[in-house]
Amino acid sequence: MPALAYYAVALCCTFAGARQVNGVPGSLQHLYEPMQTDPTKWACLGDPSIVLNYTQINDDFCDCPDGSDEPGTSACGALSRYYCENKGFAPKFVAGFKVNDGVCDCCDCSDENENIRSALSSDNCSQLRAQFERALKEELNEQELGSQALKMLEREYGIYAEETPLEDKKGALRKAKSETGESKEALEACVNELAQAKETYKDTLQRENPLLLQLEEIDLQYVTSVIHSLFAKAESTSRAREALVKILDDLRNGYNKNLNDEVVNRNVKTYTDYAPTEHEELNSSPSLDRTQREQINAYLNEELPDMFLRGSTHIPPAAIVGKFSMARTLIKVRAKQQKKDKETLEFFTKIMDDVSQNYNVNFQDSSVKASVISYRDFLAKNPHLFEPLDIPSEFTEKMNTLEELLNDVSTKILTPSAQSQGFLGVSFDDLAQKLRSFFGDQTNSLEQLKSAIVSLEQKCSTLRTEYRSQLQNFKLLESQVIENDSSSNSVNSETFKAMDELLSKLSPSCVEQKIDNYIYQICLNQEDGVVFQREDKPAGNSVLIGRFAGFSFDAKSTWDRYMDDLRIKYSESDLVSHLESDLDNFHTEWLVGNLPEKNSGLVVDYKQGDRCWNGPSRSARLYFECSDDFKLKSVQEPTRCHYAFHLSGPLGCSTDFAYAAPDWF
Repeated sequence: MPALAYYAVALCCTFAGARQVNGVPGSLQHLYEPMQTDPTKWACLGDPSIVLNYTQINDDFCDCPDGSDEPGTSACGALSRYYCENKGFAPKFVAGFKVNDGVCDCCDCSDENENIRSALSSDNCSQLRAQFERALKEELNEQELGSQALKMLEREYGIYAEETPLEDKKGALRKAKSETGESKEALEACVNELAQAKETYKDTLQRENPLLLQLEEIDLQYVTSVIHSLFAKAESTSRAREALVKILDDLRNGYNKNLNDEVVNRNVKTYTDYAPTEHEELNSSPSLDRTQREQINAYLNEELPDMFLRGSTHIPPAAIVGKFSMARTLIKVRAKQQKKDKETLEFFTKIMDDVSQNYNVNFQDSSVKASVISYRDFLAKNPHLFEPLDIPSEFTEKMNTLEELLNDVSTKILTPSAQSQGFLGVSFDDLAQKLRSFFGDQTNSLEQLKSAIVSLEQKCSTLRTEYRSQLQNFKLLESQVIENDSSSNSVNSETFKAMDELLSKLSPSCVEQKIDNYIYQICLNQEDGVVFQREDKPAGNSVLIGRFAGFSFDAKSTWDRYMDDLRIKYSESDLVSHLESDLDNFHTEWLVGNLPEKNSGLVVDYKQGDRCWNGPSRSARLYFECSDDFKLKSVQEPTRCHYAFHLSGPLGCSTDFAYAAPDWF
């Protein structure tokens, strides 16, 4: 009987201990109750097949693979989580490896032993709460002032970003879904009708004009599109060469030789030595490129199909083949000339790269400075200057097929000589007239079918455009409804449109501020937005970091950057570290409610800046935070030639922000 009484007491004590496992919140204490089948045993949470003695919980030895047996010690390292109750402040979890490490990660220091706890102020959690309340008041006041400043800017420029009520959006979504479905059905019906018309046309061609069928199977539309791209690239390269030659000519004719700038003198001489032998031989013309392109396209798209359709032509057989050979020769000549122009551009850009990056800025030669500025503008306007001109193998194959077809058909088409003279000089006028009459009937039939196909293609194109527009509108409305239903923090379309309009109208749009040894000028207007870096000294060198390339809203970056800034702002206190709760896989949860969302997450990108020495073109990304006044806070270069600017101002504010406090507050 005494033994039974002892067991009962031990069992009672075991259950009592199970309800107070150190490092476990009250809501999860039930997970640490002993097994019902054996009150002296407990199973690992991640793998119940592993059964331990109940006394092995928090025995400072890691027995469970998931670390669940050591919530109150550091034995399982990063696998376990210790719960800080932190009365009066934010309850949180800290990673197991922080327990008993000599640093109080809980504001009540419950994660450390009694010796360390006793040295900590008893009201530390209350002090942190008071600090948080002051910080929160300051942050919300800053948001309110910034939001009001943004609204004033929007009113000044006549911009209104009003959110449509959710029920109205759902009604618009239902209507858009119905209209999109009807549009899709109309498009599918048109596509089917067009396919049937093309099949009828093809069958008719097969019977009445197999030569024209062969021509159309070559796909002249593809051939002419490649030719258009080739000549457009050649024209662009020619114009770029002319522009760069002018910059170099202006430099050569205007620079001050007496200043003895070694870099400028050497490069001007290189250009001058090159110009008489190479530059004067380059006689390509952008206007000629355009004229020749139009003539070849007219020949392929109009003249050839008409000749095949009618079965006759006004030119002799030799000219049929000769005209195509001439067109093909022009294409080869332009491709070769474009390659030569590109090589010349590469040579000239090496000259101007050296000049723009290494000229002596102390000489203040106005002609050199003007040429450098013109060259930088030239590079910005020609970002794809050195992309290779590739002629697809499919194009070459189709041109070969077309040449073979023309060689064959030149003996079958009615030409002037065939129409006026027959065998041994006998006239074929009557026969030709009969042939024309016969082919004329076929031509009318084929032209009618062709006309019907063209009409259907136009109709389908219009329906396709309408369907894509309606589908895009439907998806936009759908995303907005989902966004509202899930209380998403993504920026809504009205806000995006308002920012797009504001950035296009903002004037003056430039922020200028000194950071370290440089003066930065940041212009936000979409049309002429630029970022310049200028040395803070008389006649200091100026560098174009980039031109406006677009903007977006980055919610994730907003949270990370806001908390980093908050940590710096309140670096004299450990407030921010006590607002961070450790999750699995080294992730964290911030216990501040939705405070970071006071910032809109606006990010503005700038690209195509001046090239770095032996490096890429400079670029930048601007990150905004909410404030009532524009200010450049910091500049960093996280990767070579790419800059990160941290700015504050009204553009970084979210006007529809409403603070949602964390559960503990």
